[in-house]
Amino acid sequence: MITIKQFIKKLCLKIIFPGRDITLQEFFLKESYSFLKKTSLYNASVDTDDDIEKMQYTILRENHVIEKGMSMRNPRKGFGQEKVISLLHRLKKYYRSYGNKDLGFLQYPLSTIKNYIEYTENSGVQIDDIKSKFKEIVKLTRLEITSHAGIVKVYKNDLHNQCNADYESILKSRHSIRYYSEEPVSKEKIIKALQLAQCTPSACNRQGWKTHVFQGEESVRLMRWQGGCNGFEDELKNSILVTANLKAFLSYEVHQCYIDGGLYSMNLINALHSLGLGCIPLSCGFYENKLRGLKAFGIPEHEVPIVIVAFGNLKEDFNVAVSTRKDISLTNTFHN
Repeated sequence: MITIKQFIKKLCLKIIFPGRDITLQEFFLKESYSFLKKTSLYNASVDTDDDIEKMQYTILRENHVIEKGMSMRNPRKGFGQEKVISLLHRLKKYYRSYGNKDLGFLQYPLSTIKNYIEYTENSGVQIDDIKSKFKEIVKLTRLEITSHAGIVKVYKNDLHNQCNADYESILKSRHSIRYYSEEPVSKEKIIKALQLAQCTPSACNRQGWKTHVFQGEESVRLMRWQGGCNGFEDELKNSILVTANLKAFLSYEVHQCYIDGGLYSMNLINALHSLGLGCIPLSCGFYENKLRGLKAFGIPEHEVPIVIVAFGNLKEDFNVAVSTRKDISLTNTFHN
């Protein structure tokens, strides 16, 4: 019986990298094996509801789908009913499994559903089954549903007054925006945003990020490839794909491309916002067989996709998802 180390070396020598110096390749395989072990244990797709944190994270993801639907320009009347029923089933399961550990977590998703019911009925669609299931779980949990959730209307003038007032205002006035005015975005503003984002710190100042600007139908085509903006992809006529160049990083920095690329992406988002533009980040967290589709957009293999940032000029008013944030006591630990 061979050891894991011997197996990796055999893979390097005879299968993956025949005839090459295997020192680095062996190291990369060890790193991949370590990542495989951790992912197999801790990824949220594995035994999802057997772990309170995994269940909370995935519930928040499902909850945001409901908020997102309400924040589009013209949502289909009565949209999302199956998703809401599915979410209610999971909330009841959460209560039974973890209600004695963190009952307060249910406040936010239940508030979203409460807003969804009001929103849907105001559009003239009756959803008695959802109302009944919602009342049942509220009675079961004995919670008073008071959390801020759903959508809120934002006005362009108010946002423009806040987006450069001070740093706190920049952060607190930024929202993910899913529809825009028809006014074209000037190339000068795009260049200015890229110049501001260029101030991002990076590992040893290597600045390994790359950006690809798409406009018009090419941007819409990229949105259709991304697939997470169904129902509003035609709104997204301007976008920037942020990538990181694998050639910028050394053998012990196999994940650094995502760190540097992520830092740059957030600065780009804030730069666009500070210039009075609306934007929304769209994930590139896909399997490799989907990511290969980026070759059709001229993205070279050595560039790792980080995120797509779609953007545009603001309408006079628009709806955004509330996207309530956790208290830092739930995400931070002080080490003294």
